[in-house]
Amino acid sequence: MQRVGGVNPDKLGISGGSAGGHLSLTMGTQGGPGKPDAKDPIDRESSAVQAVACFFPPTDFLNYGQAGEDAVGVGTLKNFKPAFGPRSETPEGRQTLGKEISPIYFITPKMPPTLIIHGNADKLVPIQQSETFLEKATKAGATAKLVVREGKSHGWPDILNDYPLLADWFDEHLRGIKPAK
Repeated sequence: MQRVGGVNPDKLGISGGSAGGHLSLTMGTQGGPGKPDAKDPIDRESSAVQAVACFFPPTDFLNYGQAGEDAVGVGTLKNFKPAFGPRSETPEGRQTLGKEISPIYFITPKMPPTLIIHGNADKLVPIQQSETFLEKATKAGATAKLVVREGKSHGWPDILNDYPLLADWFDEHLRGIKPAK
């Protein structure tokens, strides 16, 4: 790939929190090569990233907090129903949509190294979301790590203190620089 403006497209990392963490994992699990024959030049470019570091992401909307718990605009996430669109109106639609938008169903051994930081007192996005993602990623042979913040809920006042962990993750997996102990 060609560097543009000093950016190496083969060394891209992505980060976010909550919904942004979900989007980061979506890119990490579903990003891929562009289509060389695409009419739009944008579609010819790769959407793959080479590292992910995120905070408290939803990972499985069909098993949200416990097995079989539907959260596709219902239950815990009922206040976010408009974001899920009209397909969330029926149980069948929620099942289909839930699989399409849940990064856990797209884990492969080739997904980029992934770091998740999650508070174990999170009531909006249960820690189970990150724990099951980590378990499945590890079983698949992917590089994944979960850092649990004891007693922290959905975000915490001193979250900025965790940013160096993200920077170290990107340094290690994008630049080959091991973090200082």
